[in-house]
Amino acid sequence: MHSISIHSLTIEDLDQKLKGMLSPDLIQLYGTFPFEEAKTWASYLTQRFPDACRIGMASQKHISNGLVKSSGATLILSYFEHSHLSYNSAPYDSAKVEQSGQRLFAPFLASDDKNLASVYILLVDSRDAIQDAFFQVSLENDLVISGGRAGLSDISNSWVLCQNEVYQEQAVAVGITGEYLIQKNDLFVDNIAIGRRMLITESDGKVLKQIDHLPAQQIYQRYLSNGERISLSLANKFALKTVHNNIEINAVPLSWENDGSILMSEALPEGAYVKFLYFHPVQSLLSIAPKIQSLNEQSPDSIFIFNCISREDYVDEEPSDQLHMLNQIIPLHGTYCFGEFFSSQFGTKSMQHTLTYLAISESGGEQKRRPTPLQLLDDSDSLAPMFNLISNTFEELEQEHASFGKNTKTDTASNDWLYDLQTGLLNRFSLIGRLNNSQDISHLAVFKIRNFRLINQQYGYHAADDLFAQLAHYLKRRLGTNSVGIEFTCYRLSANEIAISIHNSIAPHKIFRLFRNLAEEIENEEFSTTKKVEQLLTLSLSVGMASILDQNGRALCEQSHLLIKASEARRFAQMNNQPIYWNGDLPESTSTEENLDWIIKIRKALENADILAYFQPYYDSKTGDEVGAEALLRARIDGKIVSPALFLDLIKQTQLYAKITLFMLAKCEHTLKTYPNVKVALNLSVLDFKHYATLKALRHFFQRNNVEGRLTLEITESESIQDYDWISPIINEFRNAGALLAIDDFGAGYSNLEKLIALNPDILKLDGCIIKTIDKDEKLHKLVQHTNNLAHSLGIKTQAEFVHNEAVQQRLIDLNIDYLQGYHLSEPLSESDWLNKYKDNEVQSSSPFDQARL
Repeated sequence: MHSISIHSLTIEDLDQKLKGMLSPDLIQLYGTFPFEEAKTWASYLTQRFPDACRIGMASQKHISNGLVKSSGATLILSYFEHSHLSYNSAPYDSAKVEQSGQRLFAPFLASDDKNLASVYILLVDSRDAIQDAFFQVSLENDLVISGGRAGLSDISNSWVLCQNEVYQEQAVAVGITGEYLIQKNDLFVDNIAIGRRMLITESDGKVLKQIDHLPAQQIYQRYLSNGERISLSLANKFALKTVHNNIEINAVPLSWENDGSILMSEALPEGAYVKFLYFHPVQSLLSIAPKIQSLNEQSPDSIFIFNCISREDYVDEEPSDQLHMLNQIIPLHGTYCFGEFFSSQFGTKSMQHTLTYLAISESGGEQKRRPTPLQLLDDSDSLAPMFNLISNTFEELEQEHASFGKNTKTDTASNDWLYDLQTGLLNRFSLIGRLNNSQDISHLAVFKIRNFRLINQQYGYHAADDLFAQLAHYLKRRLGTNSVGIEFTCYRLSANEIAISIHNSIAPHKIFRLFRNLAEEIENEEFSTTKKVEQLLTLSLSVGMASILDQNGRALCEQSHLLIKASEARRFAQMNNQPIYWNGDLPESTSTEENLDWIIKIRKALENADILAYFQPYYDSKTGDEVGAEALLRARIDGKIVSPALFLDLIKQTQLYAKITLFMLAKCEHTLKTYPNVKVALNLSVLDFKHYATLKALRHFFQRNNVEGRLTLEITESESIQDYDWISPIINEFRNAGALLAIDDFGAGYSNLEKLIALNPDILKLDGCIIKTIDKDEKLHKLVQHTNNLAHSLGIKTQAEFVHNEAVQQRLIDLNIDYLQGYHLSEPLSESDWLNKYKDNEVQSSSPFDQARL
């Protein structure tokens, strides 16, 4: 196929330019003339090209062969080789919007060709903004629609054309169907939401009277000109954005009223929350280069533009900004609209201040011409970083508010603990706070890098961390540019996990498809471990998604349980070698209800004093004397003592986790006060240090108690430490107060030795995974030997866990490991059983090493 366009001021001029031209398959007429004059143009085209499919609409500006015209008419003539066209028109009834859409598209959906690749050009004349309900038929049938709403400065003279009839308050659609038809549509949005949320307190239709109980003009002057009068031309660049009844509204000031109100382009209802929306092309210029390069490589036969009337993207008819970049691929044809239609996997929406395009080819994927070399814009002096800084700052403030909850009192002087400072993403604690304190998350997905450990081992932790940052940037960019109308937030959960929350009420299967496609794209993407191009690798992912409601609107889980369910779905996906899984598809046998039962049981155990502290002693390998004991969590459930392995991961995603940490701290404090010679070790995760109440309780503990080396803080899950600069001062604060520091589970996962040693721990606890077979595995024997020698050379003592038999015990003694702990020496004891060994502050039991010495 191919398209050409002709610009003419009069019908006589057009007639001269059309001489000798063959009849096209499709004609699009875009004109600046009023309704009655449009009838004359329609009559001429009917006589000149009676067999062509003819559509059109009123437009103040249009594009002919890449040049922007603001007078006369532009006629676009398209010739197809392998596709055929069908058309229909129907009244647009603003009182029965959904039915209007159904009537318009009913003939297309009844066609035998409906299963072939199809795209629709839709033109609508309406006095009001097009409501989303009009596109419900598009959502239900996955229709791809491009087009726009007609408009002139005198809206009463607007019109649309279908064949030989000119209509008002009418919708016109043309379906293009073909076996070899390839279409691509996209959009460029040049705006940035900025500032705080404000409340519309009085309005009358399109007349905006008060915002936050102040005159609307006063609000504009206050924020945009420090209280001085502001010109309308400047105010036009700052719309007010809201979402009402699932319709996104961007209202632009049209005129200042004498009473302090503002006439807006769209009605803003009372009670709606709005934000300023700043229009500036720099916002999308930096992000569109890859899109335009990709489109250029596809070599489309025609590109039709449906641009917003508010965009000033030309100078003396020559296109600028994004329009200029697209025009380098192939000469553009199109029009400017009072609302541009764009289809994505979430349906079709009427956009505002947006450039949309429809690129068509009949090549069936075969390239017919060489891509044109593109001259991309220079971004060396871009304002985009400044805009992003301002926007992200306000977004972070809102995210912090959502994480804290409306009534939470906390020290907000430094909220670094809400963020992962390496990527700038909010962290796990922030997500948990939001899940518990707000009701604005509908879906949650967890992405885990399955080959992260291998990358860490092969390229080092710097490369692995940089790779994670690349993934975070990729996800935010792809979601931000490809998911129109999707409100999302990204979080870093751990060293190799990212969570994405979706704040729109969208059907789960559409969000599932979004994440599935995103995961496939990431696994096909090449990431660089260094600046060297040759060091490229791919990521292997497992993804779990959870929704509050299922496809039919039935409840699946509470918002506070979304992280639990998404993590469960992700584990199921990985175990079954699936790329992604959804909580609504989890089989009953995956103990969905059982997990929630555990949370209820632990909550009741806390209330009934059935959360217990057990103590497992550890011993000096040289003397066999007991050095101290590690405080271990246990719970009494249904009369039985159960290990935290059954519930700890679940409660980490709830507020119960912090309460249990505080309980264990209180138990340690009581023991240290009652028995002056006893030493205990308390397990703490990075999550504990990031929890405000827990951190505050720890500080108060050290203010009350002089422990002098009798309390060891064991840092568990050390691989989740991302910001050592943040955690080091906290640890040093507690060490200065008398605590010892131990790194727990060393050797498990992908803990970074260099960074951990920089924390200057007193004790390095060697994980059971490298201890339990040390008597049989010479490689593990050498690993433990070298680790022990390194630790001793740095003045760090070592402690071995999982000493489960005499052979392992003797190997560790021979290696000069300082402390030993395990069931072979002593199982965890109840608080009373352990403390009964102490009488007059002396140990009253024989050493478990006695048997080993015989």
